Amino acid sequence: MKVFNCIFGILSIIGAIYCMFYPGLTFLNTGWIVTILLGVWGICSVIDYFAKRKKAKAEQSEAIMGTLGLVVGIAAAVISIFAMFMPGIRLMFDVIILCIFSGWLVVDGISSVAMSFKVKNAASSGAWLIPLFCGILVIIGGIYGFFHLVFAAQTIGFIIGVLLAVYGVKLILSAFEKSGE
Repeated sequence: MKVFNCIFGILSIIGAIYCMFYPGLTFLNTGWIVTILLGVWGICSVIDYFAKRKKAKAEQSEAIMGTLGLVVGIAAAVISIFAMFMPGIRLMFDVIILCIFSGWLVVDGISSVAMSFKVKNAASSGAWLIPLFCGILVIIGGIYGFFHLVFAAQTIGFIIGVLLAVYGVKLILSAFEKSGE
């Protein structure tokens, strides 16, 4: 499994570099990216479960989540195939994704601002200014995203690249963990 983690980690980092340099294309291919990631994760989780099952270390929830990820990945593939042949569905899904993302930014920004005031009341230092400033920037970005969907699409593409890079590094590092055998 460690070899697969290294291979998938390296491929994830290569994919992340592509996503960060071409965030607009990344957004347009989000359905395929999600499909591939869920499929690979689902397959790896199920294989990992069966490999650990013999050693009595397997967690049944890991296999269930992996199977669920695989099923959702297949469903995402079917939706992406329909979207290829029906531009109206593709446009509808893209706009919905952009609006949900922009709304999520606003909600996350409000949460960050609220947390900053909790930190202000609990501590006497000026550390509460950082989440306040970041929260306000995220709220502004979310509101801007509602009116400029291209900005939201570019942001989603870049964030996918960053998350994919983090995932790739985690996979590579997991290959060097001691398994406790």
